[in-house]
Amino acid sequence: MIPNNGSSTNSWLVGLVKCAHCGYSLHVYYNWNASHTKQWRYYRDSGAYNATGCVSRSIKTVRPDDLESIVYDAMKKRLETLTIMKNEQERHDNETEKLKSDIARMDGEIHKLMDKLADADEVLLDYIQKRVKELHARKSETEDKLNTRERKKKAIDTSPLAEPLAHWDELTVDEKHDVAVAIIDNIRVSDETGVDISFSI
Repeated sequence: MIPNNGSSTNSWLVGLVKCAHCGYSLHVYYNWNASHTKQWRYYRDSGAYNATGCVSRSIKTVRPDDLESIVYDAMKKRLETLTIMKNEQERHDNETEKLKSDIARMDGEIHKLMDKLADADEVLLDYIQKRVKELHARKSETEDKLNTRERKKKAIDTSPLAEPLAHWDELTVDEKHDVAVAIIDNIRVSDETGVDISFSI
């Protein structure tokens, strides 16, 4: 369950929203108008009540409802961009196939050289050992490049996130929070600088 953080209801951005000045969390609170007929949510800066203090006590220009809308739109755009990148990688990933081909070719050469060891004289043995060592080093470097490319392809797998974003209004606050945490590192907010979203993918 998402912690309440002192508010009368939860926000699915809880724990992600930080003050751009001090880095402390912004918590959602409620207030009433003078006639007590309308209630609204606003952000209070927990850093203002810390021993070191902060120039900001509350955020006046960005309300929680507005921020949730901004962040939702930004998450959709982020996933659209990542999906396009992934599709382009899959269509034009000749480099991965070349790396795999190079590894297979080096493996084949190493096996052929090893087969010659039994009949090799001292001169040939020295050459084979140097060549095998060189091939192993090149193969290891090529495998590192291949692994890096494979990790990047996995890192932009948007399929588990696309479905919940497409049915956003049907999700609970907890479910929305889980999606946000999977996509976002933090959201820095202040009256002076506005909203700055740091994505984790």
